[in-house]
Amino acid sequence: MDAKETHLVADLHQRITSRAFHERDILGLLILLRDHAADPSPVRELGDFVAHREKDRGALKKYVQHVAAYLEAAARKTPARMKIEFVHSSAAFRDSLNTVFDRFGLPALSTDLSDDALTCVMSLLQDVRLFHNRKEIGRLGLGRLGEELWLCAAVVEPTKGVHVVFPALSVPNRYCSAGDVQRLGAFPGLVEARCTEGRLRLYVDGVEAA
Repeated sequence: MDAKETHLVADLHQRITSRAFHERDILGLLILLRDHAADPSPVRELGDFVAHREKDRGALKKYVQHVAAYLEAAARKTPARMKIEFVHSSAAFRDSLNTVFDRFGLPALSTDLSDDALTCVMSLLQDVRLFHNRKEIGRLGLGRLGEELWLCAAVVEPTKGVHVVFPALSVPNRYCSAGDVQRLGAFPGLVEARCTEGRLRLYVDGVEAA
């Protein structure tokens, strides 16, 4: 790390701890931190995702490919297994982020601030496309289920052509009203995350989410 990079990371860290930041700040932060994070680690992989957007590698891609392969096997009536789970927990993201901050001599973020940062990452990953052998296998989107905010992946079931949606990342939803406890609720438009007046808020097409 050089002096300018260290200064930029410290400035972004200060914005986060002051609770006055935008998801664009988290985008810049992850791009700066990813080369200093362990490979693999949540910060390294999510930093790569927000930087490149269309992805054909990494744990998120492997997870979506696993589900897509299961659906294809089921359509052929071939025995297969599927495991649905979050790719990175919020705790794993926090530990990864704070490990890199420690290398820059910066204090660790609290759980709430780390969750805010992860929420920004999830917002940034809306509509990212995932590929296998140059073929699109799924897309990412944002939704809410009960008291949780989810980054979801969607793949197309090959026989009926319906979208199968499943979770990839999750944080406690402190940013808008709770969703239905039995059905994943999509936002009606593009979500933007901004931390103002000491609290992270979600905006849909410029209007604060209900």
